[in-house]
Amino acid sequence: MSFKLITLNIEKNRHLHTVIPFLKKEKPDVLCLQEVYDCDFEKYKEVSGLDGVFIPMFKGITKPTKNTDPNVVQGNALLTNFPNNGIKVTTYFGDENVPRFTTIANIPRKLSYTTIEVNGEKYTIGTTHFTWTPDGEADDPQRRTFKELMKVLKRFDELILCGDFNAPRGKEIFKKFEERFKDNIPLDVDTTLDLKLHKKAPLVYVVDNIFTTPAYKVSNVRVVDGVSDHKAVIGEVDKAL
Repeated sequence: MSFKLITLNIEKNRHLHTVIPFLKKEKPDVLCLQEVYDCDFEKYKEVSGLDGVFIPMFKGITKPTKNTDPNVVQGNALLTNFPNNGIKVTTYFGDENVPRFTTIANIPRKLSYTTIEVNGEKYTIGTTHFTWTPDGEADDPQRRTFKELMKVLKRFDELILCGDFNAPRGKEIFKKFEERFKDNIPLDVDTTLDLKLHKKAPLVYVVDNIFTTPAYKVSNVRVVDGVSDHKAVIGEVDKAL
């Protein structure tokens, strides 16, 4: 039996009016969100009908506005109602605590993961928001962070790894991910950045993904626009034959 997984960078609180109806409509079994504000997390639990954990990364925002608490905490979220062994978190770059924002380069990077049970079958799922570079090209900090993430991933024999990887398909770091994982975004998809909602649109990069090791397969993958500055990636996950 397959289950529906969605990964989506929601861009803080800028798209609540589209993200919330989308989650209500799609009803995922596993939901991975990036750029979540702590004050909105309960809302996502409610509208998705799922339970889970908010993973704080840093405090404060890059461009304060009159409508946002300057002490808001931003992070990721992993939610599911399937039986699991608990959601665990490993920091592979930066401060394990929740530092105040200084620069994008210093944002802590964390992997959250859990093993769920679906009809007697176990699936290990991890999600992250990987290190950003200004032009989509690898730099030395991103290369070092990739090495640290790979050290953490060695603990998993099989893994479904999803999130915003900030590493465009076809470029150096993406190719390194492909050395271990299968890219499940259809080849006819040329971007996972929304061509209308992204502040630097149009950017044509596939940076969001559901990667898998050989034990798993992902079918009926959809990349849905009009939700956030990133498109939502939806897939049906099952055991490989």
